[in-house]
Amino acid sequence: MRVLVTGGAGFTGRALLRALAQRGDTVYAVHRPGGGQPEALDGVEPVAQDLAAALGPGLPGALDAVVHLAQSSRYRDFPEGAADVFEVNAAATARLLDWARTARAESFVYASSGAVYAAGPEPAREEQVAASPSNFYAASKRCGELACEGFRGHLNAHVLRFFFIYGPGQEAMFVPGILDRIRAGDEVSLAGERGIHVNPVYVDDAVAAILGTLAAPESMTLNVGGPDVVSLRELADLAGTLLGRKPHYVVGDPRPDVLGSIERLREAGLEPRVPFAEGLERTVVASSA
Repeated sequence: MRVLVTGGAGFTGRALLRALAQRGDTVYAVHRPGGGQPEALDGVEPVAQDLAAALGPGLPGALDAVVHLAQSSRYRDFPEGAADVFEVNAAATARLLDWARTARAESFVYASSGAVYAAGPEPAREEQVAASPSNFYAASKRCGELACEGFRGHLNAHVLRFFFIYGPGQEAMFVPGILDRIRAGDEVSLAGERGIHVNPVYVDDAVAAILGTLAAPESMTLNVGGPDVVSLRELADLAGTLLGRKPHYVVGDPRPDVLGSIERLREAGLEPRVPFAEGLERTVVASSA
């Protein structure tokens, strides 16, 4: 299979490139000029492309699939970074979909986010997208989803809503942020005595969902979460045990949970395999090596 992957230098992108290369695919790894470089792997060709601008030369003439994982490095920088976030999450999605169509691709996979849902006490289901996303990042992801839905008459356009991907080597995101606070002896903030409940997905399971979706015969929208629901206190207590450090907590007002139902993921044969305790242990061991 000939696959173009955006965000190939990112955490999930690196893991996906390794999996595609291992199975012998021809891969074009898009990265922002002047930014991080994709890992040098047999069968992987780096392609410099600024997705916040019009698509330029260097893209392959024909291919089988596109996986759009890239996100703006300014996703936390609102409102100053809003234009860049929108271009990468929404406008570039439309441009890539149209280019994929002309390149005769059969599949397009868009990495969306559980942020498109309203937080609540029950796991969010795919049909329950919030009418008004809670922030600009979530709104831009929803716009990208709508672009995919609009192209479903021309190719299989899949939307994967990821919930807190984590794993070895990740930096500055939800799970590694908790680990860093415990290592430093800083307080972990809890919304209520237990904190919010989440179902993070291990990076290997996230990659398996992408690979499985590429082979799907029809367009799908799927939540991609982990098999276990844990409270933030449970997460931090387990992390503290693995790190040999006692977490310190500060308890604030309760907030709604951020959970995704993975029933449809299971029905599609893409059930996550890595229990949270095992995935967290792998993550901690790798960071301590």
